[in-house]
Amino acid sequence: MRNDIHIVLDSTAVMGETSLKNDSRCHEVRLSVRHGKTEWRDGEKSLAEMFAMVDATGELPKTSQPPLGDFLTIFKELSEQGKKIIMITIDGVLSGTVQTARLAARQIMQEIPGADIRVVDSLTAANAISGMAMAILEYIENGADLDEAEIYANDLAQRTETIFSVDTLTYLQKGGRIGAVGALVGNLLGIRPIVYLNKKGELTIADKVRTRGKTLKRMLELGEKFAPFEAMYVAHAEAPEDAEYLHKQLMDMYPGVPITVTGIGTVLASHLGPKVIGIFLRRKK
Repeated sequence: MRNDIHIVLDSTAVMGETSLKNDSRCHEVRLSVRHGKTEWRDGEKSLAEMFAMVDATGELPKTSQPPLGDFLTIFKELSEQGKKIIMITIDGVLSGTVQTARLAARQIMQEIPGADIRVVDSLTAANAISGMAMAILEYIENGADLDEAEIYANDLAQRTETIFSVDTLTYLQKGGRIGAVGALVGNLLGIRPIVYLNKKGELTIADKVRTRGKTLKRMLELGEKFAPFEAMYVAHAEAPEDAEYLHKQLMDMYPGVPITVTGIGTVLASHLGPKVIGIFLRRKK
């Protein structure tokens, strides 16, 4: 196993729910969540605990990216061991994590001779980021150097499509991720909005559907135009039945294409709300 190039992910990638959890070449920096006077690192509280706090107070949680010092610590530790690093972050418009990571990378490369850190904006979120890391590690195992791995990582980001549905747009609107008009339309008359994350990092309303069942079917229809796929991912916030339905449908529609299903962490759930369900589709070249 190649051990000269390591990968660092942020906690929105939920690497702990994937095979990366036990891979010594993968590392994690955690974002934080604050609700009232209570603050925790992503992964320290369950979604059920967080949503119970919201239900009890009516107050939505707030999130913050990892502090600069967290990036400096892991980058310094790995660089002093002679490791080259690829850092993959959540979409740069959704979070400032990528900018902080780049700042830390520049500082460590100035301080430590030979340090080489590449920071890649995934242009997506959730388990699709862990999927990118898995693909990059396999690419490295097949002989890729750091330059080639970085190019490949950016290519993976460009080929990953993100489609998700939320029960309410209130979380996105209050977090400043989507406009008030979009939230108003989405929350009218029981309409369930389907959101597409484009390559500019913009969240756009792809469609509006009235029932959960129709929403899931429409998500699959919207995804079809990007086929064929080499990998697919389903992520959800306490919506296991919806996730299982999408899993089964994707297996039937695209036999042989690997599918990963996980939950999401409290950071993403803070911005998306309960029962969010997403599909992440990586197009073939």
